[in-house]
Amino acid sequence: MMNKFGSQLAEYLKYNNISNKDFAERINTTPKNLIDILKGKIELSQNMIYNISFVTDIPVSYIENVEASFKMDKIIDEYLAKENITIKEYINKFNYKEFSHKYHCSFTDERNSYSIAKGILKYLRISNPNSLYKDDNIIFYKSKNDKPELLALWLERCYKVVINEQVGEYHKDNIDIIVNKIKEYAKHNIFNPEELIKLFNANGLYLAIEEDLKGSKIRGAFKVLNNKPAIYITKKYQRYADIYFALLHELAHCKSDFNRAKNGSIISLENESSTEDYELKADETAFNWMVEDNKYNKLKTQYRNIAHLDVIKSFFVYRLAHEGLIKYSSKIYQDNNKIIK
Repeated sequence: MMNKFGSQLAEYLKYNNISNKDFAERINTTPKNLIDILKGKIELSQNMIYNISFVTDIPVSYIENVEASFKMDKIIDEYLAKENITIKEYINKFNYKEFSHKYHCSFTDERNSYSIAKGILKYLRISNPNSLYKDDNIIFYKSKNDKPELLALWLERCYKVVINEQVGEYHKDNIDIIVNKIKEYAKHNIFNPEELIKLFNANGLYLAIEEDLKGSKIRGAFKVLNNKPAIYITKKYQRYADIYFALLHELAHCKSDFNRAKNGSIISLENESSTEDYELKADETAFNWMVEDNKYNKLKTQYRNIAHLDVIKSFFVYRLAHEGLIKYSSKIYQDNNKIIK
């Protein structure tokens, strides 16, 4: 089948008692060509759509939408056949029910799997399912444990949030201003997403703190948007140092990987070590911002006397736990890296 609207047009002609010969003359085509249109055997040209609309008063936009939806169905079917999966299996990859609820995305027909698939693709601003899985897709640091469908939805959610932010001029030195403010917040166990977004925006950075979808391993992402840094982090963190480390890690990328991020998103995943130099360097920079290396190496054996040490306590125990000197479940960790209220 080459077109979808033909069957609707056939019903229109029957309902209005219009012969094929008469209608073919009115839209400037042959009866044989019209029959092929009605049977869906040929694709509708733009000129033919205009002629049909002019004669029937059926809006051009309606006919175009029917045809566009049909063509998208065919593209999806081709992808499903290539991957040997069903349409239900495909939309389940996106956790579509949770996605619809969390990201406030409604589908034209929630009972129709193809309608859901097209709603997801429209949300992602892509016209072909294959685009998400191309080898040169703009995502760095892919993981066998990550789910690209959930990652793509989260990245798009963050983009849709930050694109409306009013962002000031960006200068590389602004990173130090943000880092110092984060350290001040952490010292007093303060975490206020709205204030953080204002801080980042005032210093020329986009910031999104958005929930990811269940099953995703995402920690954060860094990219360049409109030639300004954009930092995205998830809301899965429960403790102060945890979420601030995620922010500091992405800020470290901002300082050292700005040009790299012009070509795509640098993705950081939770509970997974990367061998990429730029990821390791970002971790090192973030840890050093939390507690300067020289100070940390001098004081780490004195952690039992933490109450009297001149450090940001949540950051200090975070480094200790990361290095394995204390356990995340230990009292000293729990007491000094508190749960965000």
